[in-house]
Amino acid sequence: MQKVRKSFPGVVALDDVDLEVAPGEVHVLLGENGAGKSTLMKILSGSLGRDSGEIRVDGQAVEIQGPRHAQQLGIRTIYQELNLVPPLSAAANIFLGKEPGRWGVLDRRAAEKAAARLLADLGVSVDPARPVRELGIAHQQMVEVAKALSEEGRILIMDEPTSALTAAEIDQLFATIERLRARGTSIIYISHRLEEVARIGDRVTVMRDGRRVTTLPARGTPIPELVRLMADREVGEHFPRRRRAPGDELLRVEHLTRGTHVRDVSFTLRRREILGVTGLLGAGRTELARTLVGAEPA
Repeated sequence: MQKVRKSFPGVVALDDVDLEVAPGEVHVLLGENGAGKSTLMKILSGSLGRDSGEIRVDGQAVEIQGPRHAQQLGIRTIYQELNLVPPLSAAANIFLGKEPGRWGVLDRRAAEKAAARLLADLGVSVDPARPVRELGIAHQQMVEVAKALSEEGRILIMDEPTSALTAAEIDQLFATIERLRARGTSIIYISHRLEEVARIGDRVTVMRDGRRVTTLPARGTPIPELVRLMADREVGEHFPRRRRAPGDELLRVEHLTRGTHVRDVSFTLRRREILGVTGLLGAGRTELARTLVGAEPA
């Protein structure tokens, strides 16, 4: 991608941005929210047009007409919110819209065998006949990757792939990325977790305010330097750490249960206190918050 520009009413989202990805390279894309990362990837994946600039695939200039055209060029995006059909099996999701069959009849056994081969190539053990709603987030991601490879994906855009994964699941994902790298698949890896840059990346491009700031080797670039490049300033602790004694109790929740997502939750909240609620995707954080503010019945 060379000198890519994109404007919206009143704002320049991308200002002459360059991005080059080599075969078998994991290229990390960094930037604060609003830096232009998502806009750039939407243009590459065909869901958004550019105002000017050039895109080349295998050295040939291309005009990406839409998402389907991008897929035909081998460009696939694995979004943070996975694009799967939960009731369908892993195999059915992988081959959705291109199911193996004869005379218009789905060959389920052939689909499951082909899906098993793709998943085995990724180094993961997933029953291709199992509905994806019964799989963990990490295995659902692997189904997405297998789906991309089934369509001859050569350039994978991975958007915040570790945001909902445990440490063990991240290790598994990175092992899969290493396999993809070894077979020549190019990966554009978007993340806010700076410690992942040196661990998985070959090069890192930093964006800020719709511009490419620089491209550096991923290994050997200190995290404070990446932060400085992203923010254009030295960043310390913005939140002052002051010792404050908690005040009177304001809120007490005891044994709160709602559906299957919130089960037997208890906590208290006091004046001058910040209570953090954390958990993986699907752990029930949103359901808990909605219940507390009355958007969901308790």
